[in-house]
Amino acid sequence: MRFLIKITRIVFILVLHFTYCKGQVLGYKAFTLEENNKPYFINTIYKNTNGYILVGSTNGVYKFDGIKFIKIPFADQAINDTVTAILEDNQQQLWVGCKSGRIAKKINNTLVYYNPEEGTPQKAITCFLQDKNNNIWFGTKGEGIYYIYNNRLYLIDEEDGLADLNIHSLTLTNNGEVLAATDQGICVCKINGTKKQLTFINPKDGLPDYMVTSIAPNAGNNFWIGMQDKGFCLYNHTNKIIQLPTAINNWQYGQVNALLNSGNTLWIATQDNGLITYSNNAVIKVNLPDEKISGINNLLQDDQGNIWLSNNEALIRISPNELIHHPVYNKTLFETIHALLVDNNQHIWISSGKTLIKYYKQNNVPANKIYTITQLPKNVDITSLYQDKYNNIWVGTMGKGIFILNPQTGTYRAITEIEKTGSTNILSITGRGNAVCIGGLEGALVVELNETNKNITAKYNFTNFNSNIGSNYIYNVYKDTKNRIWFATDGKGITVLENGVYINYDNEKLKDDHIYSITEDKENNIWFSTSNAGIYKFDGNNFTNYNTTNGLSDKNITAIKTDRQGNIIIMHTAGFDILNPYNNNISYVNNIQGISTISADMGSIAQDSTGDIYFNTANGVIQYTASSATVKKPTTIIENVQLFLKDIDAKTQTTFSHDENNFTFFITGLYYTDPENIFYQYKLQGFNNNWVSTKDRSITFPKLAPGTYKFIVRSALNNSFINATEAYYEFKINKPLWKQWWFIIAIVAAAAGLLFWYIKKRERSLKHVQQLQQEKIQFQFQVLRNQINPHFLFNSFNTLISIIEDDPKTAVNYVEQLADFFRNIVNYTDKEIIPLLEELTLLKAYFYLQQKRYGNNLVLNIQITEQEKNEILIPSLTLQLLIENAIKHNAVSKETPLTINILTENNNRIIISNNINPKLTSQPGTGMGLKNIANRYNLLSHKSITVNNFDEKFIVSLPILKS
Repeated sequence: MRFLIKITRIVFILVLHFTYCKGQVLGYKAFTLEENNKPYFINTIYKNTNGYILVGSTNGVYKFDGIKFIKIPFADQAINDTVTAILEDNQQQLWVGCKSGRIAKKINNTLVYYNPEEGTPQKAITCFLQDKNNNIWFGTKGEGIYYIYNNRLYLIDEEDGLADLNIHSLTLTNNGEVLAATDQGICVCKINGTKKQLTFINPKDGLPDYMVTSIAPNAGNNFWIGMQDKGFCLYNHTNKIIQLPTAINNWQYGQVNALLNSGNTLWIATQDNGLITYSNNAVIKVNLPDEKISGINNLLQDDQGNIWLSNNEALIRISPNELIHHPVYNKTLFETIHALLVDNNQHIWISSGKTLIKYYKQNNVPANKIYTITQLPKNVDITSLYQDKYNNIWVGTMGKGIFILNPQTGTYRAITEIEKTGSTNILSITGRGNAVCIGGLEGALVVELNETNKNITAKYNFTNFNSNIGSNYIYNVYKDTKNRIWFATDGKGITVLENGVYINYDNEKLKDDHIYSITEDKENNIWFSTSNAGIYKFDGNNFTNYNTTNGLSDKNITAIKTDRQGNIIIMHTAGFDILNPYNNNISYVNNIQGISTISADMGSIAQDSTGDIYFNTANGVIQYTASSATVKKPTTIIENVQLFLKDIDAKTQTTFSHDENNFTFFITGLYYTDPENIFYQYKLQGFNNNWVSTKDRSITFPKLAPGTYKFIVRSALNNSFINATEAYYEFKINKPLWKQWWFIIAIVAAAAGLLFWYIKKRERSLKHVQQLQQEKIQFQFQVLRNQINPHFLFNSFNTLISIIEDDPKTAVNYVEQLADFFRNIVNYTDKEIIPLLEELTLLKAYFYLQQKRYGNNLVLNIQITEQEKNEILIPSLTLQLLIENAIKHNAVSKETPLTINILTENNNRIIISNNINPKLTSQPGTGMGLKNIANRYNLLSHKSITVNNFDEKFIVSLPILKS
């Protein structure tokens, strides 16, 4: 009697606990936004393309990576505008709306104000949207709706028929129309360029409330509508039908601020009553650990399925709705529960001692029912539960065999037929179709049900397997989809019965022959867990082992199951691993998601008819629903690239000079579920092609040599990077200018050109020298020929004879001058140019000889300064030849004196002139003298001489040469 009273009290406590905690969440964690120990209010949250959560606050915009808030500053650092709305468009351009009405865009990692010609609003920006034509829309708090079309800003307000200027939410429909939540219902906006068409949905159309606060998309052009006083409803934009869930009758949770549709659950953020969920026509208040949380204004779901909510004080993460907490008992009963079952009606069954408790809902109200097997002594535990195809419950015990229970009537009986097999210690009961498979300490049993077994009083016929399967200690018996029966033995490996033939796989194939749990994936591969070697996959030919080196978090595995997506669920006491058999990716669910200690009993892991998995924890039963919509691995992102510790635009800047060679990469494996335990591998192709493992989030490469590089990074939840997401950045460091191929080609071409030019120049120089030498030889020959001309010698000797008799002393001097003249001619004919002073000295010797012949009838005037005589150069014997030509071609007498003038003009010419005294009989000339002089000047200076033969004067102008 006391025992029954105790059980009744326990059940009463459980009922209260179950009723109160049904909506409790898992994995709760709150993050406050602070900077320099100063807290800031959070106004809005947004998930961008990369999966980052962006936070708009009273101190601007922050990017949140699960660990820290990273500010995105305004370009003008003095600005800290309050941000109230965020959008990332399909070009990944970030738009930010502010309380001031200003709008900013992210450019080069900073926020820059957008300044259209039309100006920006003066009221707070409340929401953004991009339509199907890529126009950007934004709502305001008091000015209506704006949209940007062809880079022009257009306003939708009262003049266009907008009934209310307070816009709370903007949502895009399937046909491209925009739904706006206003204080006067839903405004349906349709634009065609600058043409605007508005219609309204309000209580006249069946909307429960005028005050619409939020709109969230649902499948099939349906939209959830949140309201100020009347809760929420479902609106179909195709047929314009509004559905009112019965669950919102007598809505008592106040104003709805935000809605989020996730799978089969609608999450509802309220102003005064925290977080609400709606699923299966049931509204449930979510009991957050901090009961004071209110004023929830935003909701979103990250790529891992976590639900995020925010109010002014905090950003809060709760575990995804893949995990549902059923706190059907308190912690004091946890150690007594060894078996768990979810029946065909989704009712949860747990064992406690000799008692079974079924939890269910009656008229949407939590309830329970107790089944006590009185034949069981106190020291006997229920180890396993199974429901067969006729909905009868099989109860396995340790020491008392099996009981069969009819859940409808509550009647039960011991299956005494099993006593004949000697099987009284039951470890597991499984089944498929008509087969019920039993494993225990005395071997394995399989029963094929028939129609008579609908009634639990009918006899069950067992087939006993204990002699051909290698061991009598059988943890698990599993019948697969090919009707093969698998036996998990303790110490003899795994045995399969196929077509009447037993095949055993032991330590010759396996690292561990202690087998615990068996399952089958969608590709008909058999998976089984071992005592100490992880798990195995058997494809019919080969065994593949997975253990902690492959990413499993624990080698002590309780049980394995296959979820509805085909993933292998690997249970252990700290949580469970999710192994995707198609790509071998492994993700984890553990205390980070709020999972407390899981029971180590194999029977406390159950699976329902839909494929959901249930397991027993210290805080109640957890239901896991697999979802293909969430990512179970980190998203690898290169957050930032720095060159010499300064940010660069990695999207556009990929080429650098040879001295721009110090790079730092900031990386993130974005995984909000457990952001602090991400593993990374990276390599820099072109520098080192080997993967380097790290947990650092910044990698530096100093003094990179010129070359082409590709930085690749990947992230994982463990040290197994199979199918890990990757990010990369390709860049090029150019060689120095002098090592560039085009520069080398240019240098080679220039060198070749210079060499060619040098050769040509040398050829011209040699030709020039050769020509000059030839001109010089011709000049020398001309001079010598002139000087040894018989007329010159005859005249010189006649002059000498005439003065010998009259003035012997003068004659001697004359001979000396004649000798010096010829000696100088011989000496100077070898020189190309000589100083003008030396040329004039030679000229004076020649003129002395001629003046002795002609007396005062021959006059030479030299008007050149001493400085000019020393600075000016002249081809040798030039003046002597010109004077000689003047005497040769003119009559010189008392009646016709010859005057020769030599002077400089403008310091760049030497002028030699003489008056013209034609001879009675002219002496023919070859013209070689002047031609030779002209050629020599041209070769020496590329300058020409000029010769002018006027009626009364002959003038030769020579260019001045200077050293």
